Amino acid sequence: MAETNVVYVAGGCFWGMEEYFHKVDGVVKTTVGYANSRVENPSYEQVCTGATDAVEAVRVEYDPSRVSLRVLTLLFLDVIDPWSVDRQGHDVGRQYRTGLYLGGPGVDADDVEAQRETFTTALAQLERREQKDSAVEVVSLENFYPAEEYHQDYLIKNPTGYCHISVQAMLRVPQRQKYIERIWELSNLSYQVTQNADTERPFANEYDATFEPGIYVDIVSRKPLFVSTTKFDSGCGWPSFSKPIHNDDLVEVEDYSLFGRPRIEVRAKDSGIHLGHVFTDGPKQMGGLRYCMNSASLDFVPLEQMEEQGYAELIPLVLEGE
Repeated sequence: MAETNVVYVAGGCFWGMEEYFHKVDGVVKTTVGYANSRVENPSYEQVCTGATDAVEAVRVEYDPSRVSLRVLTLLFLDVIDPWSVDRQGHDVGRQYRTGLYLGGPGVDADDVEAQRETFTTALAQLERREQKDSAVEVVSLENFYPAEEYHQDYLIKNPTGYCHISVQAMLRVPQRQKYIERIWELSNLSYQVTQNADTERPFANEYDATFEPGIYVDIVSRKPLFVSTTKFDSGCGWPSFSKPIHNDDLVEVEDYSLFGRPRIEVRAKDSGIHLGHVFTDGPKQMGGLRYCMNSASLDFVPLEQMEEQGYAELIPLVLEGE
């Protein structure tokens, strides 16, 4: 059997947090319980009173050859509200505070400093990006008492039970695990655009006025999405394309975020990132569509670098219009 490591986390109701980690490739076992309690072996009812100061936590046992502690930490921060104090979703109380815990049963003493560095580095990145302090505690695990048996694997036993983590977040765990480290390294602008569907400034973005031969790839997955021969100057201030390289690489979603102005949002199928919107006011001779994309969601690969970067098979597409 592969050697495993252990980490303890708290992210609101332990039912949902446990189910979330169940879906992470490399997690081999989970146990829900009560951490840092003032009362020995507290019951659920005692914890709910707040008198024990215990937090609902999850013991996560994982195979480090399949998933790193950093990825687990980033996935944890990705699914919680790190700014909320003593609350996650509709659950309110000290037992629902968020935390990343150092040491504990199953954690070698030599690994505690490595945990501390991983946790604090990830939190520092998060706080620097958002320009505010998080509410996630990083403290030593003083104790951990497994919860009652009916709480263990609760959402497996009760698939329609309450969960503060959305179904969408649960379903996209494999996708997030695959790309979470790349997402975390994005610039502030690219993060806000790709993850929160923000829009960059028109005319003041990187590729609006770029018309050199090459391809435009998903900034996260590096999947090629558009070719320079389909790019045109629409005058809107953002990069515009008449069509993608492959229609199946994009997902179109109805967007009602602007009152009275329904739009079609465009996302990358592989990474799930927000790219922009598609409109029907493009040049008729090019098909009539305008894929209005954010430069912050894309990376441009010039023709002369395509072979070196692994895109040699797409060179003929670039040369078609030259």
